[in-house]
Amino acid sequence: MPNKVFIVTGVSGSGKTTVGKALADLLKISFYDGDSFHPAANIAKMASGIPLNDEDRLPFLKAINNAIKEKLPVETLVIACSGLKEKYRQLLSEDIDPSLIHWVHLQGDYDTIHHRMKQRKDHFMSANMLRSQFEAYEMPTAGMLIGTDKDLDQIIQQIMSGINNNSSDLGLIGLGVMGTSLARNIAGKGFSISIYNRHVAGKEEGIAKKMTETFAELYSSKPFDDIQMFVASLSLPRKIFLMVNAGRAVDDVIQHLLPFLTAGDTIVDGGNSYYKDTDRRQKQLDDHGIHFVGAGVSGGEEGALLGPSIMPGGSKKGYETVKEILLGMAAKNELRETCCDYVGDGGAGHFVKMVHNGIEYAEMQLIAEFYSHLRGDQKKTPEEIADIFEEWSKGDAGSYLLGITKDILRFTDKDGLPLIDKISDMAGNKGTGSWTTMAACELGVPVPAMAEALFSRYVSSFKSDRLRYAGIFNQVENPVVIEQNDLLNTYMFCRIINHFQGLRLIKQASEANGWNIDLKVLLKIWSGGCIIRSVLLAIFRSEWLEDNSDILEQPYTKNLINRNFPNIKKSIAGLASVEADATTAAASDAGPGDPPVAGLCSQPRS
Repeated sequence: MPNKVFIVTGVSGSGKTTVGKALADLLKISFYDGDSFHPAANIAKMASGIPLNDEDRLPFLKAINNAIKEKLPVETLVIACSGLKEKYRQLLSEDIDPSLIHWVHLQGDYDTIHHRMKQRKDHFMSANMLRSQFEAYEMPTAGMLIGTDKDLDQIIQQIMSGINNNSSDLGLIGLGVMGTSLARNIAGKGFSISIYNRHVAGKEEGIAKKMTETFAELYSSKPFDDIQMFVASLSLPRKIFLMVNAGRAVDDVIQHLLPFLTAGDTIVDGGNSYYKDTDRRQKQLDDHGIHFVGAGVSGGEEGALLGPSIMPGGSKKGYETVKEILLGMAAKNELRETCCDYVGDGGAGHFVKMVHNGIEYAEMQLIAEFYSHLRGDQKKTPEEIADIFEEWSKGDAGSYLLGITKDILRFTDKDGLPLIDKISDMAGNKGTGSWTTMAACELGVPVPAMAEALFSRYVSSFKSDRLRYAGIFNQVENPVVIEQNDLLNTYMFCRIINHFQGLRLIKQASEANGWNIDLKVLLKIWSGGCIIRSVLLAIFRSEWLEDNSDILEQPYTKNLINRNFPNIKKSIAGLASVEADATTAAASDAGPGDPPVAGLCSQPRS
């Protein structure tokens, strides 16, 4: 093993000498105090209360650099030196292989260190000169940052932890299903990763350690349940992914992280956070010099593991620091394009993820309604409907959601009966659907497809009431049967309108907030990995009008609607016919004996 040099830096009084000697004693190596390299003129100047300037420091720093180069070939050593500025550290390490240097930066607050300095006796650096050192200090760009508020044993333990474990490329907090899958994805792409999960006695203990023992991709990752040690394990500037529940949990984790972070670090929130919260957090962290990226992540557990669609917004500088990692973990579409790109400032990334979920709600509702017609009116079995959906999937109607629906319909229980009939017709929502509708109201953008899908979910939760009312009022079936081709064209028409409403909402929000969202780029992001990926989105992208985001003006859309609109109108009238005793909110309005089609809506999750 080659010899190494440990350079312990910090303002006067931070404990460089004490820590350096203790480290040297533990490792049984030589310790050198940088102050001993000062020429007599420097010492006299500081003793008289005059701060050194750059000209004074130059021979001092070169002398230490020469000593390191002279001693490294024969021994490993520890040097204590203030190293207040980045250019000073560059002089200390000039012409030395960076891999041979362990930087240890001691940091503390002014009042504590000033009090400590006043207790020192017979030292040429007076406590009155400390202010000039704090003013000159520049945040390090490499090495371990260690707080001086710990006792000596804790500091040495943290240094040894950093020595024995090479710093990780990034850290991930929150090891639920999505967090664990993303961690496995990142580690599998060759990035070194530290993982952290909170410690809750009797409930959540050693979770991170268990993940490293469970999943092969995480065997070499570094597990923590101490947040300070977790942060210390990361290379500078630090990159930390949050995969915790939206809302207060995100704020709580950020507050726990802040004391251990420094300017230039980046936090990425990969959860389904409310976009206004993301905008607020970015502004708050800007005050600390910390970059905040709100990244919408879509694809569910499978996508998180194999490659999700990622919609990063917030700090552009922060995005640039994590860009390589995000692009590495994101999905690739059929053209081998990466399904990740910067969306816009503030809450833009989480806004487009929110609308993505609103579109998803309506897509799922449409599938449920068309299933309801085929099952209830045309009396087809789940297997027969699966065959129809499979045929649709071979053409322009193909989508991830339709594909998994046909698979769901083919599941059977142990008796060979359709499992879909045993799933309760009750669907929940995770908040993003509600937020989409509220945002549309605030911006004055009509999104009836998404709003109706949301309200259908709400209605479905009142199942006991629906059953009671169904027993009170007579229901007379008078089904309307729609031809398959008309049904397919109507399904595609409804999907076009749904996507039109979602893209219009994003465009309006972008203009209102100055996000400058490129909708064509967004379609690329949604082309793989995400829940709403589909052939239709690819068609929209291929026919994009550079000066107009209105998909209703595209050739494909105009052709489908103009050619089929009379039959589409008849089909919609039939599906929603009062005389037929039909309901368009089929996923939630099933009565006694009706198929529990909300089970279709409860399967996919983003």
